[in-house]
Amino acid sequence: MPRHLVSFSNGGCRFDALSIFGRFASGPAQRITVWCTSFSPFCGRHSQVFGTLVAMTRLDRFLPAPQLRQIDHIDVGAPLDRTWLAVRHFDLARSPFVAALFALRTMPDRVRGRAATHEHLCLDDLTAPDSGFRILDEGPAWVTVGAIGKVWQPEISFVEVTADTYARFQDPGWVKVAWELRCETRGSGITRIIIEVRVAATDVESWKHFVGYFRVIGPFSHFIRRHMLSLIAKKLGRPAGWERVEPLPGDALIADAAGEATDGVTIAAQPEDIWPWLVQMGCGRAGWYSFDLLDNAGVPSAAAILPELQALHAGDIIPATPAGDAGFEVLLVDPPRALVLGGLYDMDGGSQRRFTDKRPERFWHVTWAFVLEPIDATHTRLHVRARAAFGPKGFNLQALTAPLIHHVMETAQLRNLRQRVETARVAL
Repeated sequence: MPRHLVSFSNGGCRFDALSIFGRFASGPAQRITVWCTSFSPFCGRHSQVFGTLVAMTRLDRFLPAPQLRQIDHIDVGAPLDRTWLAVRHFDLARSPFVAALFALRTMPDRVRGRAATHEHLCLDDLTAPDSGFRILDEGPAWVTVGAIGKVWQPEISFVEVTADTYARFQDPGWVKVAWELRCETRGSGITRIIIEVRVAATDVESWKHFVGYFRVIGPFSHFIRRHMLSLIAKKLGRPAGWERVEPLPGDALIADAAGEATDGVTIAAQPEDIWPWLVQMGCGRAGWYSFDLLDNAGVPSAAAILPELQALHAGDIIPATPAGDAGFEVLLVDPPRALVLGGLYDMDGGSQRRFTDKRPERFWHVTWAFVLEPIDATHTRLHVRARAAFGPKGFNLQALTAPLIHHVMETAQLRNLRQRVETARVAL
């Protein structure tokens, strides 16, 4: 097994930085992989793509035509500055799983009697002077790291490089590895942590050596990178934590809400592309994109935008379920930003009243808001919030079970809606 790439002790104990930041399997949130089908200095023209390429990044300055390109990311519910501080100083040695893998990988050194100490596995340790890796660029919320070496050899040789000489190096017999950690704001209180890896060889034989080496390293790098992102997300929290406290349109319509549930999903589309799918919702219309057997009389929800259902106005009633006359009253239509539905239901009379009518003695008063927040040119966060109020005599078993039922139905709705929108965009 090749020796590892980053030294942490005078005894030669090394940790494989490439195994952390290089792999070809899915990450905790999304993954993009470009795997060149054959060696070429212009392999971008001959690549097999498993996923979708993203916009150019600072890595293009150092490795513009990689033969292997991988991107993993996860969204956290924390502002950019706090997230970057956690990422920049994250210590992998705190994880017992990583420590166990490290102990396994350093077994040869310990058998030879070399001390294997690894008290810390922070970014500064991974780029220590004897590691072979160098920080090529660093900014307020990113850091770019690179190395040139013969990583497949038991005793790895590295080329001493700087930010200025890295991109120009083309001597045969070597592999160039560059990776970048960066954080990007994805909305109010939401930050995306991204790990991008690029690899290119300077000749055909070196690429063949690397491919064989990486097929062994891949499973380990997969676990460690996913684990790293998961640990950071666990510390900072997922975006739902911020969505629960962020004010949304429709909140003020029920000032005395006794219950509230907020969910969300990030969709690879602009608000204008998502809006038509929201407007056409309803039982007997396009469906609710959830469990059709329960809320749409078993009729499959629409898999396309229906032009005849795009006219929606405040005061309209959208059928809620196959049985009964009650539905959701349209309270706010603000294209392509917010759609707020709601209802005031008389529990004794079994009927629906206008939302602004006087509440009966036993009632349910609810709002259901769908809010589109653009993240960037290609992504939108859909926030969904349900709020409910009921009088002292309106509380019953349904009030106890409604949150769980809503969560199950809402989760399915958001999952299916995202799939429909993104599939439709790919088909265009």
